[in-house]
Formats: sequence, structure tokens, C-alpha cells
Amino acid sequence: MAYHSLSGLINKCKKNNLEIWQVVIKEQSRETLEDENVIFNRMKDMFLVMKETLESYDKSSKSHSNMAGGDGEKIHEYNQNANNLLGSFLSEVIENAVKIAESNACMKRIVAAPTAGSCGVIPAVLISYQNKFNISDDEITKALLVSAGIGSIIAENASISGAKGGCQAEIGSASAMAAGAVAYLESKDNQKISNAVAFAIKNMMGLVCDPVAGLVEVPCIKRNAAGAVNAVTSAYMALCGINSVIPADEVIGAMDEVGKNLPSCYKETSLGGLAVTPTAKKIAKSL
Repeated sequence: MAYHSLSGLINKCKKNNLEIWQVVIKEQSRETLEDENVIFNRMKDMFLVMKETLESYDKSSKSHSNMAGGDGEKIHEYNQNANNLLGSFLSEVIENAVKIAESNACMKRIVAAPTAGSCGVIPAVLISYQNKFNISDDEITKALLVSAGIGSIIAENASISGAKGGCQAEIGSASAMAAGAVAYLESKDNQKISNAVAFAIKNMMGLVCDPVAGLVEVPCIKRNAAGAVNAVTSAYMALCGINSVIPADEVIGAMDEVGKNLPSCYKETSLGGLAVTPTAKKIAKSL
């Protein structure tokens, strides 16, 4: 890649008077020898798949383990209450995150963004944002390209794998990617994008990967909702003009250090955390 850090990506934007999504797409074109329009349209197609996943949510579907399915509909029903706790936007974000993550558990078609286990975070935030502000698919596609650039930097300098870095590497990375995308849509300000990424990762630093019975269902689905809300919160703080004391690239480095030092029992092995609670052991045995 022509950039290996968020600061490097931002410097490349300044040098060439480009937005982050333009640098990302040009670099992808250079590496793959594909036309930029082809890459843009492929990303746009991914967003359409995200929306199709949400639109085709089946409230009656259950995962093979019976641990997942139907909770997204419960949130939807609660959200219809005019007195719901969080307001319409965050309520929709949570609903969409759970629905999409449940669809993954029920073997529906999803976009791994950046992983299957974290597939609900980015779509929940961006689909809800589009619904709120009625912006075009093309504008959302630009935000997705921004998130892709952020994700590639995290993958290079830390990890997006729960087996390597814990859940901070999956839900945490997805949350950072979504936070950067929202900061882009709201401001087009690269420093605010960088701060949003830093906040999102810091808020999920050290999150362990402890799937019950080795399945990407419990606690993963509900963590998608938490990661989505964290993305909005992180972007909001950055948009308020708050700066991260620790720069985003150093935060990513810290996430890498934490991930390497997490015991293996907390990295997708189901040998620690929630996966070894009495109830989880009973579930694993029954399966």
C-alpha cells in the first residue's frame, strides 16, 4: 500500500488534495489494475447486500443452536413505543445491528465487515444514517471506502481477527471503521475522522473473544449492537471537536500490544470468559 498508517493516509490526502475515499480507491486500483469505477460499484453493491440482509430479516428464523433469532424483532417492537429510551436514531442502530448479526447466525447472506462476527456494526450505523438523512447510496459508498481504508490500516498494524487479537480486533475494529465513516459523512474533516477511530478503539480495548460453544452467537450478536452505538458515540465526540490525547495510530498499536498479550483462552478458543460459565458449559454439552 501507498500508506501504512492513518497519519500516512491523511498526509497523502493533503499532498494530493483528495478525500480519504479517493486515496483508498486509487490505491486499490493501482494494486489490482481495476478501473476505479469498477471498484466503486463493487463497494456500492456490498452496501446493497447489507440493505438486502436487513430487509429480508426473518423474525421466525432460529440458529441451529437455538441461541439466536428473533431478538431483533423484539427490539423492533419496543422501538415502536413512542416512549422508547434512546430516541429514534440510536434505537434503529441497535435494532439493525442485532438483526444483521442474527441473520449471520441463521446462515443468511451478509457482508463480512470486517468479519462475519462483526457484520452488524457498519451496516447498522450506515443504513440508519441513510434513513435519517436521506443521502444517496453513492455517498454511503464513499463512507464505506473510508471505513475500508481504516480497516486495512488496523489489519496491517494490529488485527481484525478474534483468534489473534480478541473481540477488540473484530467488534472494536468494526466500530472504529463505522465511527470514521460517520465522522466523514458529517464533516469531511480528516482529523475528526482520526479522532473518531481513536475513541472507538479505546472504548473497546481489551474486549475478549469468548464465544459460547464456539459459535458466533453469544455474546457476539449483542456486542454488535454495543459496537454500533460505540461508533456513533465516538464519532459524536470527535465531531464536537474533542481530540484524542493518544493519536489514532498509537491507539491501534496499543490494541495490537493488548491483543498479543491476551491469553489464548480469550481469543476465540472458548476456554475462558463467558464460554466457561456453568450455563455455557451446559449449552456446549447439549450441542
